[in-house]
Amino acid sequence: MEYMSTGSDSKEEIDLLLTDLNMSEVIDIMENLYPGGDLAVYEDSLITMCEEANQNEDRAESLLFCEREVSFMSSVKYGTVEDLLAFANQVSNTAKQFKGCRQQESGILLNMITPKNGRYQIDSDVLLFPWKLTYRNIGSDFIPRGAFGKVYLAQDRETKKRMACKLVPVEQFKPSDVEIQACFRHENIAELYGAILWDETIHLFMEAGEGGSVMEKLESCGPMREFEIIWVTKHILKGLDFLHSKRIIHHDIKPSNIVFMSTKAVLVDFGLSVQMTGDIYYPKDLRGTEIYMSPEVILCRGHTTKADIYSMGATIIHMQTGIPPWVNRYPRSAYPSKKKIIHKQAPPLEDIAEDCSASMRELLEAALERNPNHRLSAADLLKHGALHPPPEEQPRCQSLDSALFERKRLLARKELQLPENITDSSLCTGSMEESDLLKRQRSLYIDLGALAGYFNIVRGPPALEYD
Repeated sequence: MEYMSTGSDSKEEIDLLLTDLNMSEVIDIMENLYPGGDLAVYEDSLITMCEEANQNEDRAESLLFCEREVSFMSSVKYGTVEDLLAFANQVSNTAKQFKGCRQQESGILLNMITPKNGRYQIDSDVLLFPWKLTYRNIGSDFIPRGAFGKVYLAQDRETKKRMACKLVPVEQFKPSDVEIQACFRHENIAELYGAILWDETIHLFMEAGEGGSVMEKLESCGPMREFEIIWVTKHILKGLDFLHSKRIIHHDIKPSNIVFMSTKAVLVDFGLSVQMTGDIYYPKDLRGTEIYMSPEVILCRGHTTKADIYSMGATIIHMQTGIPPWVNRYPRSAYPSKKKIIHKQAPPLEDIAEDCSASMRELLEAALERNPNHRLSAADLLKHGALHPPPEEQPRCQSLDSALFERKRLLARKELQLPENITDSSLCTGSMEESDLLKRQRSLYIDLGALAGYFNIVRGPPALEYD
C-alpha cells in the first residue's frame, strides 16, 4: 500500500482517507498518550509520515529509550554501571538544555553513597569544602593549580564517609570522564562512587586520597627520597599493568594525577583515557600534558600503551628532583613549548637526579627508551631490580604500613590535644615554625594527612578561621 501525499488538495483523495480511517481508534490512542489532554508538548517534528514500516519501529524504540534516559534525569538513585553510562551520555548530549537553576539534582550512584528519597543535596546530605582548606602550614607557595583546583573534599553527613568530589561544568563533561573508572576496578585506580548533576555542574564522587597528590607533596616537601619513589612507582605500575591489559591508555600520567591513600597510591583523572580497538591508537588530537609526553605522542602518528610508560619515567624524574624534565635546561620563558625539544632530543636522561642509584637509572633508561617497541612494559618494570632493593639498602621502601604502626602511639597522644574541628596535616610535627629537618620529615612515609584520616583523627570541616 502506498501512502498518499500529505500535500494533496484533491477532495476525492481526502474523502477516501476519511472513509477508511477509524477516527475512534485515533482518539483512543491520543487519549492514552496525553491523558491530561495537553498536546502542547507534541513536537511538530514528530508529525510526519514514514515511508517504511521499519522506520516507525525505529522511532518507537528511540522514544522508549529516551523515556528510559529521561528517568535518569529526574532523581538520584542507585544504579548499574550501564545506568551510569546512560546518564553520562544523556547529560553530554543535552548539555545545552541545562541553563539556569534546575529544580532537583539527578544522577546515578554505584557505591558508598546513600540517596535520600531520590535526593542527595549539598549541605544537607553532604558537605563540600575546598581541598586546600584541609591543610595548614604547608607552605606559602602551596596553591593547588589546574584541574586539581576543581576537586573538593566531601563528607557524607550521615555516615561520615570522606570522598573526593570533582566538579566538571556540564558543557565540558564527557562520558569518558566516568567510563574507565566505572567499568574497570583495581586497587590502584580511584574507585568511582557516582555522578550527580547539580544545577549546571557534574559532581563526580570517588575514593578520596586524604594524603594529597604527589604534586602537593613535591610542592610542600621538595624532592622525594628514593625509597618513597620506589613505593609510589610500584603502586602506579600495578595500576598501569591492569589498564594496559585491558588495552586502555591513560594518556595523562603525571604527579598531580597520582594520589596518596593511607596504605597505597592510586591513579585519578581518566578524562583523556581511551580503550584501543587495534594494535595502535591513532589520535585526532594531542592527549596529555606536554612536558610528560612521549616522542611518539608528540608526532601524532599513532602510539600504544607504552606512551604511559614514558610518562611514568618523566614523572619519576619529577619526583627525584622536584622539577619536571626539560624545565631546568629549557625554561618556559625562552621555550614556551617543549614539543620540538621532546621530538628532537628525547629522552631527558640529563635531568635524572645526580644522587640516583645505578639500578634506578637503569629503570629510567628502560622506561624512557625512545623507541616504544624497545620500551619495557609495566609488567616488566615491576620485575626490575630497582623496585626490589635489599632491605638493608632501603629500610623503609616496602610501604607506609610500618610507618603507620610506628607512629600510632604518638598520634594517639596527639589526638587528645587536637580541637574538635581541626583538619591538620602538620600539628603532629611539633613546632608551628618548621625547620628544614621537620619539613623533610613531613614526607611520604610519615604522611600525616593520610595518617589522620587512617586513624580517624580528622573529625570535621575546617573552622571559620581558615576561610
